[in-house]
Amino acid sequence: MTTLLDPSSRSLVFAVFSVFVVICLMLCIVTGADEDDRALVRSDSRRLRSWQQGIAMGGDTTTVATVTVLVGMVASFGFDGLGVMLGSLIGVMLLLVLIIEPLRGHASLTAADMLDARGSGGPAVRVSWGLVTLLVCFPLLVVQLVVVGNVAAALIGQPGVRAACIVVIGCVMTALAVSGGIRGTGVVMIAKSAIALPVLVVAAVLVLHRFGGDLGRLLDAAAHGSGTGEAYSRPGGYTGEGWAGAVNRIGQMLGMSMATLAMPAVLMRAIATKSPRGARTVGRWMLGELTLLYGALAVVGVGAAALAGEALREAGPAAQVFTPLMLGRALDSGGVLVAALACVLFLTALAAVVDVTLAAGIALGRDVLGASGKPAGRRPAGKADGAASRWSAALTGALSAAVAVVVADWNLVVVSTLWLAVCGAALAPVLLYALYWPGFTARGALWCLWGATVLSIAALALSPYTSGAPGSIFPEHDFKVWDVTIPGLVTVPAGFLLGWLGSVTDPRRAAGDAPGSDHRRRELDTV
Repeated sequence: MTTLLDPSSRSLVFAVFSVFVVICLMLCIVTGADEDDRALVRSDSRRLRSWQQGIAMGGDTTTVATVTVLVGMVASFGFDGLGVMLGSLIGVMLLLVLIIEPLRGHASLTAADMLDARGSGGPAVRVSWGLVTLLVCFPLLVVQLVVVGNVAAALIGQPGVRAACIVVIGCVMTALAVSGGIRGTGVVMIAKSAIALPVLVVAAVLVLHRFGGDLGRLLDAAAHGSGTGEAYSRPGGYTGEGWAGAVNRIGQMLGMSMATLAMPAVLMRAIATKSPRGARTVGRWMLGELTLLYGALAVVGVGAAALAGEALREAGPAAQVFTPLMLGRALDSGGVLVAALACVLFLTALAAVVDVTLAAGIALGRDVLGASGKPAGRRPAGKADGAASRWSAALTGALSAAVAVVVADWNLVVVSTLWLAVCGAALAPVLLYALYWPGFTARGALWCLWGATVLSIAALALSPYTSGAPGSIFPEHDFKVWDVTIPGLVTVPAGFLLGWLGSVTDPRRAAGDAPGSDHRRRELDTV
């Protein structure tokens, strides 16, 4: 991968990236937490216009793994990779229809505020929500840093500096998160989208132009280039065949949808929308941006299979993270497009890690460390919350960089599947139950959060992702008990079941004195 860029193109990439980092740091300082520590955790992004908030939320759902691993999946496996994109779009639509408006009406900063306000919260639930949120954010941060570290080392032409790249980039992104707050990182997201989306659209247009705008020719060339033939356009290339393949495909769609609607960074911005009308405007801009983005990524992935499929096969599975760059090389031998796409990868990683680091820091500082002794209800963010969230964000960023260096050679798909599984099975059911089921209790929330989290980890630990396969974490051991690698079909329904079972068996609910029961009765009486 050291020949992706010539020296002049490398200089251009790092010059653009450095300028962008400096500009983002200045924007974060100017527009971010400029008053005191409370500004870090207040919903200051309400000062952004609704369309700007929509673009920022669309950027929250787009990580560097989306632009690299997902495009690589489309290039290598065709149908199954496109299924992941479809699942993500379904999750966005569910978020817009079911979550944004009611969530912003009951929460001041995190979803744990909404659980308190709806009567299914309390200190134990708040701490549990914060810890599970950290378990979702941390693997996501690690994946981003590993991917961008690999790309940076390859572009420099020195694979041995990967660890240094991970540490340096992680420190820069953590500094942006700590200095910017919600509003400052929102500006970073908008700037990233304004650069990344046009570049990806241009790459997609160039692919279509290469094949005369004929999608049939493009798909035929992709099927040939991928080496899978007609199987490229059929399910099973990635998810597998038989009953395990069917469970993987359904679980992939269900898990991706649920995880997308409960992503902590997206929820953080959804809470900050200005009004019901503003929430609808946010939704339109977010959906429009992501529809255009995923359309471009789909064409880029198929184009990579058609134009660089042989090179991808020769490079092996590890080359998936370089798929957009290899397509750029095939389209433009001069290296300008490769340089532009490399900038997109860097900027996407920077923006994603900044926002996820902030969301993790707020969850740790406000929900975990700040939960003791706090009464249930809608708690305004205070100076103590802001200071704790700053230090928590810094600590989270530093730890994620250190862990990313250690696990840089692991199968990143395993780490990505972990955060997706926990987010979709634990956070999403609690969120939906708390918003739409008056009988949901704190016990149901605890059962769902911890039960679904343990089940998700166990399902992956006993799958071929962990052992018994050449690409697993421990290939020399074999303690797998099933062939399912995407357990969403099992874990998501289990999460809903645990939430329901914990609530209906709650003795305080039966006695009518569950926390928030009076609030729920008053709310129902006013309907």
